[in-house]
Amino acid sequence: MLEWFFGPEVGEKQSALRRNLVANIIDGGSYAFGIAFVSLQVMFPVMVKRISDSDFAVGLVPVLWTAGFNFPQIFIASYAERFPFKMHLFLQTAFVQRIPWLFFVLLSFFVLDRLSPAAGTILFFFVFTLAAVTGSICFPIWFDLIAKLTPVDLRGRLFGARNLLGGILGVLAGVVVEIVLAEFGYPLSYGVLFTLAFLFMMASFWSLTKLKEETPSPVAGKVHILDYYRNLPRILKTQENFRNFLISDALLIAATMAGAYYAVHAIQKFNLSDASAGTFTVVTMCSTIIGNMFFGYIADRYGHKVNLVLAAVSTAISCFAALLAPIEPLYLIVFVGMAFQIGLSGISRLSIVAELCSEEERPTYVALTNLVTSPFVLFGLIAGGIAARFGYDAVFLIAGLLAVASAIWMAYKVDEPRKIVHRPFVQSVQYE
Repeated sequence: MLEWFFGPEVGEKQSALRRNLVANIIDGGSYAFGIAFVSLQVMFPVMVKRISDSDFAVGLVPVLWTAGFNFPQIFIASYAERFPFKMHLFLQTAFVQRIPWLFFVLLSFFVLDRLSPAAGTILFFFVFTLAAVTGSICFPIWFDLIAKLTPVDLRGRLFGARNLLGGILGVLAGVVVEIVLAEFGYPLSYGVLFTLAFLFMMASFWSLTKLKEETPSPVAGKVHILDYYRNLPRILKTQENFRNFLISDALLIAATMAGAYYAVHAIQKFNLSDASAGTFTVVTMCSTIIGNMFFGYIADRYGHKVNLVLAAVSTAISCFAALLAPIEPLYLIVFVGMAFQIGLSGISRLSIVAELCSEEERPTYVALTNLVTSPFVLFGLIAGGIAARFGYDAVFLIAGLLAVASAIWMAYKVDEPRKIVHRPFVQSVQYE
């Protein structure tokens, strides 16, 4: 099976590579299965709407998640670069990352039904932000370790395989979501879903303990922490291709502000029940399965730039389908496009960053990418105001235009890094 997906050359390589590929795929599938029960794009907006009955609160979902998940990364990146072996630090942060999801279980079962809508919303977003921040602390270390353990020409297929398994399991999760929301009342139904999510996240953690890190990583030269932060702007100034990538990425992040409103809009537009969120999850996961059979291969064969153009185009299709779909079956195109965008970005967004920088400064480039572009998630707050004043259609139109701009910028302003020869900016050499 491994040779079928990755090619016969994998079977000829060392056992550590095969072991790491299997462990990473199981981790990706298990974690995606867990998160599918409480989808950030579908379930969280519906839940927040139920707690608060506020479009502004719904708009906070992508804002708080993106801000909480992206801003803290830069503070751990310089620390992570000091370690030639990453596994111990990674497992510590990965375990902490999963704890807030247990808090969601307790919140849903024992707390929410005893609070006012305002208090419930505040407490919910506190736990939600905590989940984002703990994930942020873990993320640069995780990505650096995965990039270290996986050859560059296999990374696309690895992320594709992770997403593919997650999508297959996610279809089952969508069916379960629909049944749970139909059979159990609020907030008990969400407690059941968060319990399932937490259990499978812990299963993914177990698989991560099976990773094998055999060789040390290059370590960046020792730099005073203040000098490290002062020189981050120099990367942006000297690396034009990286800077152009960030512009396209920022536009796409701004465009994804529409994602928080797709499910809520469909439920209101077609007078559906909350259980329809399960149907949307199934469509999303089926689309993930289909897409990830090809996205990883495209990235490994042609480079990650192609995938990122397709991600922006998929977002534009979702936005314009939400605007124009006259009946519920056609509206499902929205979730197909959203699934494609998530899959394409998940495979290629940071994988292209890993090819734009030196190996020793990979955590810094990844964290800097998320630090620079994550503020554009604030468009989600703007979207909340636009939705309240002008309706969801205005949000979808603006987001669609931003997605088109992202696709054009990526296509014409970003050079595929595999086709150019250059020495990336290495921050540490400024102090040699």
